[in-house]
Amino acid sequence: MATLKPTVKSKLKTGMYIVYIRVVHNRQSSFIRTSWMVNDKGIKGKDVIDPYVIQQTSNLISRYYSALNQINTSNWTASEVVAYLTTSAEDMSFSDYARKHIEKLIKRGQERTSRNYKWALNHMERFAHTDNIMFSRLTSSFLNRWIESLSETNRCKEQYPVCIREIYKAAMKEYNDEEQGIAKLKNPWCNVVIPRSDIPEKRAIPASMLRKFFNVVPDRSRFTHPLMELGQDVALISFCMCGLNAVDIFNAEKDQYINGIFHYERRKTRNTRADKGYFEVRVPEFLKPTFEKYFSKNVDTPWLFDFHDRLSTSDSFCANVNTGIKQIWEKVDPNYKASLYAFRHSWATIAQNECGATLNEVDFGLNHSVNKMAKVYVKVDYSPAWILNEKVIDFVFFTDNESKYVEKEDKTFERISKYNNVRAEAYIMGKKVCAIEDTGFSNVDQIMDKLVTMLPKKTRNARVQFKITNVDKNLTQMYQRVVR
Repeated sequence: MATLKPTVKSKLKTGMYIVYIRVVHNRQSSFIRTSWMVNDKGIKGKDVIDPYVIQQTSNLISRYYSALNQINTSNWTASEVVAYLTTSAEDMSFSDYARKHIEKLIKRGQERTSRNYKWALNHMERFAHTDNIMFSRLTSSFLNRWIESLSETNRCKEQYPVCIREIYKAAMKEYNDEEQGIAKLKNPWCNVVIPRSDIPEKRAIPASMLRKFFNVVPDRSRFTHPLMELGQDVALISFCMCGLNAVDIFNAEKDQYINGIFHYERRKTRNTRADKGYFEVRVPEFLKPTFEKYFSKNVDTPWLFDFHDRLSTSDSFCANVNTGIKQIWEKVDPNYKASLYAFRHSWATIAQNECGATLNEVDFGLNHSVNKMAKVYVKVDYSPAWILNEKVIDFVFFTDNESKYVEKEDKTFERISKYNNVRAEAYIMGKKVCAIEDTGFSNVDQIMDKLVTMLPKKTRNARVQFKITNVDKNLTQMYQRVVR
């Protein structure tokens, strides 16, 4: 066991002596500096004789002995004993440790996750009325009172405590050593109950509202890709590509788009999944004009889209897109609100409720983590998700009630010969307005041009969807145009 005793070293220019606690252990000595000082009358040789300082140092030494009695220090050096005593939980700042933990998350590429941790720490500091919470203050009683202050929130009452608990666990793993019996931090979470967050309201947009949203023709603007147009187009890209997330659209690179197929690793889960959240989505012909409209023209940039020319982060991109979506909703129904993420929910809901997909198939299409072990052994075929995606598109844009078209096979729409019998239909908001069946067409543009001449005379500033079937080859494809 180490021995501790108050002592002084050399005299300062002011004539005073700084009081130290001398630690002797295993024939080695080290010193702990204190905040007390004495003059010549308070010492005898190197020993402290000042009554007040002796009382204070005795209390401090008593606490040090209590800490040392809880562990085995027989193989420690004197310096290790001093380090242990001077970095006790009472002296350590949880706030400082939490900020370092958050910085580590950012360096690991978990910037979005780090924000939840930052908000949790900020809320706890406001509750504690300090920006420097010590570990010693994080008792079960304090934590329960803080969690109670979050009771009126929907999700924060679970999310924030979980974030703080994860930081505390990381600190325990770093500062405690079970093999040596070191337990600087006790676990206060055993007596803390973290409530469950409220089940969020379903965000799926009804198919009728989706048709109204995508039927709006954005206002003319002197700007290239104004917010209203941007919001509607990105919503269409997301919805028609199995609910693709905004961050994955914004960060898409040129080498991810090969032969009409978009390859990506989902940013939200690529650091936590063994397959890095990898998925492949075929870009439907229906979507290609909108998808390719935003291709970057800069040959020196790695980015697939030109969003980086104007926006620096995925957050600013998402904010601009949601602003544009809001402007579209104001034209459809000023009281209706739904963000970009709602289109992902809508894809999932329609796929399951209207297109007969199982929940497992919906999870697969959304690039959720499913069938983990199977993915280890099987080379994944992504075409079932593409077929399901086509069914969802067909239900929303080519019916006004129930799905009438089910694609049986994953085939691309081949080139049309003038000898092929072609059946084509035009739809506005899910209702068929005209149709033709004839031969002599060389490409789909000729077919759509013919249908446009057959539209009702009052059709102006509307989005028209076209379903074209090559009867001879039993192939169907979908397109859309803005008719002004």
